[in-house]
Amino acid sequence: MTVIGTIVLLFQALLLAHGGITTLGANSFSMAVVGPLVSYGIYKMGKEGKNKSLAVFLAAALGDLATYVITSIQLSLAFPDATGGVAASLTKFLSVFAVTQIPLAIVEGIITVMVFNLIQEYRKEGVIKLEESI
Repeated sequence: MTVIGTIVLLFQALLLAHGGITTLGANSFSMAVVGPLVSYGIYKMGKEGKNKSLAVFLAAALGDLATYVITSIQLSLAFPDATGGVAASLTKFLSVFAVTQIPLAIVEGIITVMVFNLIQEYRKEGVIKLEESI
């Protein structure tokens, strides 16, 4: 995922002028390293449970949120508050992201569960092989 994510972010920076080359390292770390690792870990821990849909939902939603927590940390280190320092800046960035990203993470989690269930229903043998490799 790290390689694919970085390639996607590179195309996004070059073709869409979103993020830019100067932020490629920070974006790659938060979106192509931390987010996928959190999602993988959560799914791996929860997939053996009774409710696989819950594991998929939590993996998608919390992986998304982990990306924005890391981004907030990066931004607070780059732009510390003049009076409160990094801690005050982190609080501000987390607050700003929370307004949009918590609802989006919930919606993305629900959509991911729906897509996963459709794939599992119509391509059960492929999902079994994939889960065996994880």
